[in-house]
Amino acid sequence: MAGPPTFIELSREEQALELRSYLRSIGATLQEKATDNIEEDMKEIISKCDACLKTDLSDADIESFLCSIVSVIIGIGTMDVESNLVTAFSQKLSKYEEERFSNTILKTLWLLHGTVDPKLPARFQLYSDIIDVAKRNKQLLLVYGGIDSLNKSLLSISHSKKQKQSLLRQLHSALIENGHSELAAEVMIELLRNYTADDGKQAKDDAKRCIVSAIADPKTFLFEPLLSLTPVISLQNSPLHELLVIFVSGNLTNYLDFYKGHKDLIKSLALDHQANIHKMKLLTVMSLAEDSSIITFDTIQQQVQITAEQVEPFLLELFGTKFVRGRMDQAAKKVNISSTMYRTFSKQRWQMLRNSFFSWRSCLSVIEEGMKTVVSNSQTAM
Repeated sequence: MAGPPTFIELSREEQALELRSYLRSIGATLQEKATDNIEEDMKEIISKCDACLKTDLSDADIESFLCSIVSVIIGIGTMDVESNLVTAFSQKLSKYEEERFSNTILKTLWLLHGTVDPKLPARFQLYSDIIDVAKRNKQLLLVYGGIDSLNKSLLSISHSKKQKQSLLRQLHSALIENGHSELAAEVMIELLRNYTADDGKQAKDDAKRCIVSAIADPKTFLFEPLLSLTPVISLQNSPLHELLVIFVSGNLTNYLDFYKGHKDLIKSLALDHQANIHKMKLLTVMSLAEDSSIITFDTIQQQVQITAEQVEPFLLELFGTKFVRGRMDQAAKKVNISSTMYRTFSKQRWQMLRNSFFSWRSCLSVIEEGMKTVVSNSQTAM
């Protein structure tokens, strides 16, 4: 069996003929002769390109053949022609789910994504197909570098709002499925920012999904940024919004009181009540740490409703989140707080931060003047 075609100074028509000949040699059913239309030729070749995945070819040969198709597609004609071929190729490969070839398919589609004109309309659908393949292969971090990168490379280009929202929704779901909950939360917030007050039911549905996924995520402890998003604001006066506010700034007692009257809601949202309790215990002590640099074991025991024996293991878990740092004093039965993440950042805290900054700047000025005096005296003494 001949190896995959190698193109040396061949026209696109000649390259297509080589691809056609190679596919026929590995058992694909294609017309023997090409037409006079390169677009139609490539459509037929793409429709049969998965034949290489059904042979005993090596992974290297398969990748070489698929990359040969990529090289013909690029710049083949008008934007419309190229878009049609890119979409056909990505749709054909992305739907092939056999695990053995997932890496090869992902590499090929990612090469195509990085090679086509950034303004090509089909690039959007291509990236959507890449997300599907990367999700199945658990390789999303190879094709997603954060929301800022995505905005610059794809979302900033002219696309409809619905397209962007659909892609962000797909990416959020894929990241959740692959266990990247923090990145998924970032994507969901970006999705909600794309809505306005006029977007209606879909915006509310996504806002609900965002709130629920944030509460359920064991790594999420900062909820305040959600409150300023337009779709979340539209949920004000609803029980779900009330629940969010508790996770933003409430304590364990607030949550338990809420649960008494809204057990059916927690169940309908598929939220784990015991997990909610556990997170609220951590959040409750985080609030205590905001207001005091020393917290007694008795206070912790009372506020989070645990036994005396459970205090130290609880504190170790709290420190493990890195949101609160401190040192336990077992003899004095207290914990000395060195730093904490603020659950909410009020105007008063901004003022405190501003005062601290100006105090720090004043100290630097004093040090600078002192150093100038030292230098001046040294030069005088010389």
